[in-house]
Parts: sequence; C-alpha cells; structure tokens
Amino acid sequence: MSKLVKYFTIFPDMLSDYAHILLSLAGGIGIFLLGMKFLSEGLQTVAGDKLKSLIGMATNNRIFGVGMGLLVTGIIQSSSVTTVLVVSFVDGGLMTLAQAVGVIMGANIGTTITGWILTIKIDQYGLPLAGIAAIIYIFSKKDTIKYIALGALGLGCVFLGLLFMKTAMEPIKNYPQFVAMFHAFQADTYLGVLKCAAVGCILTLIVQSSSVTIGITMVLASQGLISFHTAAALVLGENVGTTITAILASLGANNNARRTAYFHSLFNVTGVFYITLLFTPFINIVEWGLGTFFGLKDLENPNNISFGIAAVHSTFNIFNTLFFLLPCRFIARLMESNTATKILTKLKLLRTETKQPPEIEALLTMMTNTSHKDSSYPSYIRFIEMETRIQRVLNYIGRQLKIGFDNLSHCIANTDENSPEINQIFDMERHCDKIKAKLMAVLTSFVGSEETSIQWGVASYERIFDHFESASDYMAQVAKLRLRLLDNKTDLLDYQKQDLIKLNSLISEAFGKLLPALENTVIKYNPQLAESHEKDFAAVKAFIRSIRAAFWEASSKNTSEPIVNDSYSNMLSSYRKTRDHLRGAGNAIFGIDKD
Repeated sequence: MSKLVKYFTIFPDMLSDYAHILLSLAGGIGIFLLGMKFLSEGLQTVAGDKLKSLIGMATNNRIFGVGMGLLVTGIIQSSSVTTVLVVSFVDGGLMTLAQAVGVIMGANIGTTITGWILTIKIDQYGLPLAGIAAIIYIFSKKDTIKYIALGALGLGCVFLGLLFMKTAMEPIKNYPQFVAMFHAFQADTYLGVLKCAAVGCILTLIVQSSSVTIGITMVLASQGLISFHTAAALVLGENVGTTITAILASLGANNNARRTAYFHSLFNVTGVFYITLLFTPFINIVEWGLGTFFGLKDLENPNNISFGIAAVHSTFNIFNTLFFLLPCRFIARLMESNTATKILTKLKLLRTETKQPPEIEALLTMMTNTSHKDSSYPSYIRFIEMETRIQRVLNYIGRQLKIGFDNLSHCIANTDENSPEINQIFDMERHCDKIKAKLMAVLTSFVGSEETSIQWGVASYERIFDHFESASDYMAQVAKLRLRLLDNKTDLLDYQKQDLIKLNSLISEAFGKLLPALENTVIKYNPQLAESHEKDFAAVKAFIRSIRAAFWEASSKNTSEPIVNDSYSNMLSSYRKTRDHLRGAGNAIFGIDKD
C-alpha cells in the first residue's frame, strides 16, 4: 500500500515530465478505439442482412447455437453487438433463454478472433491501408463497397493505433517510476492474479470492448512492461468487464432478456473464478500447446508474447464453453424457476411483473424501449434491435385481425346488438390506431439513415402497418353498419347473411396464410408465396364481384327496405377495401413492390 501511495505522490511530476509520452499513448488508444468502431460498423453493415437470420437459426441444439454465436461474432468482430442482439431477440419473444445461452457462449469464443488478428505484424502498413480505404469510402457510391472500405479503414486504424501505442511506450521502460508502477501488479501469487484480473475488468468496463483492452495488454507485454503471467491474468478480467454491455442493454427489457444478460455475466465470472484457482496449470496448458503445435516456447519473448495472450483468450473461452455446455439448459431453467425469480426480484435484478399485464401498453413500451437510441452503435444494429419489437407487434396485430374476422362472422349471424364480439372489434380498431401512431414515431427516427437496407425496411414496415390499420378501420365499419340495422329493428336477408359470412371466411382464410410469415418477417421477394398470395386474394375479388352482381339482380326483384340494401352494399364495399389492404400488406411482407 505504501508503494502505491508513493507512486500517486510522484504522479503529478511524472505527468509534467512525460506529458509527450502520455499524450502519444492517448492518441494511439484513441485511434485504436476509432479503428475498432469503424471495423465493427463496416462489417456489421455489410453482413447486416444475414445477422438476424443467422442468430435466429439458433435452435434447441446448444452446439448449433454455439456455432451461430461464434460465426456471427467472428464476422462482425464484436461479441458486445452479438449479445445485445440476443438480449433484444429474447426481449422481443423471438428467442427463448434456453436458445440464447448457446449463442452467448459462442459469441465469447468468436470475439477471441480479434486477438489473433492483432498478432499479425503489419503495423507499418496501417497508415497506407487506412488512407486507401478512406479514399474509397469517401468517393464510392455503392453501399457494399463503401462499408467494406469502412471496415478496411478501421483495420488500418487498429494497426496504426497499435504502432502509436508501441512507439509511445518504448521509452517508458527507461524510467524507473513507470516500471515500478507496472510492477506493482504481478500475477505471481493468487492474490496477485486477482488484482490483475480486477484491473483488466475495470479497464474493460470503462472502454466497453474486450478487443481494445486485449490490444492494450499486448502492447504493454511486447514492451516488457508486464510479464506473460500478468498479461494472462489481465485477459481473464477483461472477459468479466465485457459483460457490462449486455447488462446495460437489458435495463429497459423484460425479465427474460435480463436473465440472458445475467447468464452472460455468470458464464464469464464463473469461468474466471475457477481458472484463477487453477491459474498455473491453465498457463502450463497454454504454454504446452503453443510450444508443441506452433514452436513458440519462450512466451516472455516480445516477439512471441502476443501469440500467448491471444491463446490465453481463446483457450479460456473454449474451456469455459465446454464446462457450461452440458449444464447451460439446466441453468436457464433454474433462472426461470419461481424460486430464482423471487430472489432476483427481491434483489431488484428483475422487475415485479403483474400476472396479467395490459398487452397493448406492454407492446407500446417494448416497442419504444430501445437500448441504444443514443449510443455509438451503428444505425443498422439499432434497426435490427427495433425489428425484433416490430415483429412482435406485427404478430399481435395479425392475431387480432384474425380474431376480428371471427367476431364479424358472429355479428353478422346474430342479432344481439350488445354482443361482446362487436365491442371487441371496436377495441381492435382503436388498438391498431394507437400502435400505428407509436410505430410511425419510432420509424421516423430512422428516416435519415443512409443505409439502403434501413430505408427499404422502414418503407416496408410503414406499408404493412398502414394497410393493417386501414383494414381494421373497414372491419369496424362493417360492425357499425351491422349495428345500424339492428338499431333500426331490421335485418339482412338470409342470402345476404350467407354471402357475407362466406366472404368473411374467404378473406379470413387468405389472411390466415400470412400469419406464419409474420412470425419471422423477411422483406424480400418470394415467387412461390407471392403467387399463392395473389391467387387467394384474386379468388376473394372474384367472389365479391359475383355476389355484387347477384345482389343487383336480386334487388330489382325484391321489396326489402332501402336501409337493408344500402347497408349490405356498403358492407360489400368495406369488405372489398379490407381485402385490398390485406393484399397490400401481404405484398409488402413478400417483397412485392405494388399495392
């Protein structure tokens, strides 16, 4: 402790004497951070169309889930983004906790690829790579090339930042005060291992990127300022620090999403706990593996130590995944149990949820409660997170419209003007209006995005919700016309009732085929589904024409009240418009560029 006090008392003088070292180091770290941001953002945007489908492919097969998490994180070079997306998928109801745990474990392995990239000795090529990529990024008109160039620009900045950090730290080993400060943390005892792990954790909590802290650790080790054992202990702590991103993402989410973030923390904390207990055997395994398979026997050598650090990062996460692979589903069930829920709720780690929350309010809150509205995450990642909420709302509205057709059939067949089915139709219409208004406000925040995929997605979702809301309006209009007849103590003719019930059934069946597509909305052209969709709604249109022709022929021969014929005619018009809007919604879902 006295040593630390001594270092802090001389720190002002050190800051004055070695300001140029500290400023150069800060510049290198800043360029490195910016490079990691550009690299991840470029890769995320290029791979964006596949991110959601890849993560969504995770099934109850935990090994497959691990593979998906590894693949996605390896592609986008950010385990934080993968875990945030997984948390949002669980929050949106598109993934269960049991499915999510496998993806999270795979993401932890995938993020270790960054460490191996940093071992490549191309520091001197960072500047030309960044310069050429920047020119391509600025002048390219094609989105794909533009964001590939952004990723290359990021990679160039990463290596340029590493070079600046190494250059800044080279003189440090000639100054005893700096060397003594670094030597205050040595992983030569169990307590020393814990101290180093704590420093790595705190540093990662600050920058929210284990890749950045791995890079800093490699620079310190390559300059001889810390030993391989100390670097390995720092890496262990960095794995704990990176869990903060998922925790932050879950703060506004539901309880299952919070459990997902807590599993991520449990996974890393538990792994670090038992590896620190077995620190020496663990390091021996890493040293043996690098010496046997790669011929790297002296890991204290500045030329080899970066490989050792990358190997520690990968080995830890692979071992930990194997350790959790069998019990992960049991842990997921345990976290969802009533006992665990009560304990976590009492600790304020879970929300107190009512048994029957108001579904509409819950959906509206969920849809607007994005975790990264004002964060540094690229707009495409924020849009993917929002899409999970949009799809859940689409599912809800789709189910309500389907129920609405059942209620309309009941209303047409019966003469009870106070039936709950009629009130449910009007409630459905009000809910659709409310949801659409909120959704339009949410989508507006993405209107200025430059990404073509976001522009297309925003336009498509606007089309779908606009058609759904309009369809609910015309369904409510049918109910109003039915009430109009009942209020006037009259009723439809028998053939009119039969035709309307059959028409209602045809539209309901055609719309019902859209519901599976709403469970995982993919806005792209599908010729088979599009053809079937057009065929179904064309049949509805043909039926409307036939019964309208029959109605005009029959109306010239019967003596029914004018209000009956007028109501029936308007009901047919409302059903026709309902059919048109549901067809338009289907076209938007299947990627058909017409209404």
